[in-house]
Amino acid sequence: MTEALDRIDAFERDLERRLSTRTEVSRFGTAYFHEAFPRRFDSNWVWTDPPLDGVEAEQLAADADDVLGRAGLEHRVIWVSDAEQGERLAPGFAALGYEVDRNVVMVHAREPDAWTDDRAEEVDLESAKAMWFLSHLEEEEGISDDAARMLAGFLDVLVESAGARLYGVHVDGQVVAGAQLMVLDGVAQIEDVVTLKAHRGQGYARAAVLAAVRAARADDADLVYLAADDEDWPKHMYAKLGFDEAGRSFDFVKKPPQRA
Repeated sequence: MTEALDRIDAFERDLERRLSTRTEVSRFGTAYFHEAFPRRFDSNWVWTDPPLDGVEAEQLAADADDVLGRAGLEHRVIWVSDAEQGERLAPGFAALGYEVDRNVVMVHAREPDAWTDDRAEEVDLESAKAMWFLSHLEEEEGISDDAARMLAGFLDVLVESAGARLYGVHVDGQVVAGAQLMVLDGVAQIEDVVTLKAHRGQGYARAAVLAAVRAARADDADLVYLAADDEDWPKHMYAKLGFDEAGRSFDFVKKPPQRA
């Protein structure tokens, strides 16, 4: 899977450049920013560059404090693509108050247990934004309407800058589940798979994912992948849909302090 991971790395670097308003080289990597979305963690973060041998969590955290702090950001997000280094660094980051997110990269390599994509279809941007807005309200404790609207609004950037397409399932005229698809140079990423709580357990998420897979193949993507939380159940669903593990990565996240 080394070739696949190399292509995914190149895809993600290209994607981040497209989705950022500026970048800045830091001591241990590159910081990506989108200045219109300063509260969106996934748009303002540090991607570390190997090798990280001998580098400790305290050094990486200090680097992030410098580059993200100078941008006026309160959150910290540090991504380590080397799974071995990420595992080594995890205890140090946890001691510094960071959340440790273990991610598994999965490549579509087999036929699914059943093709159910006929239940999903490409959806329009405004309907998709309405669904992802509700999803953020449901999933993120204490989030405000304004913050959820901001996060859903990033779909405009995904569509305009990366040509994202949005797939989902309608129930009574409303989109209730969806997945995002980006295709660049023969590589496709499926991202942000969600189902509104009242509609879970109906197979809608798998239908949206499979619709995105079929669309990616139709767009001549020969490598289709997604990332999943290694400690959560969706990775097992993706395995049933024909995705195999290809690699792992780590996100280290420190959220802004709670306001009294």
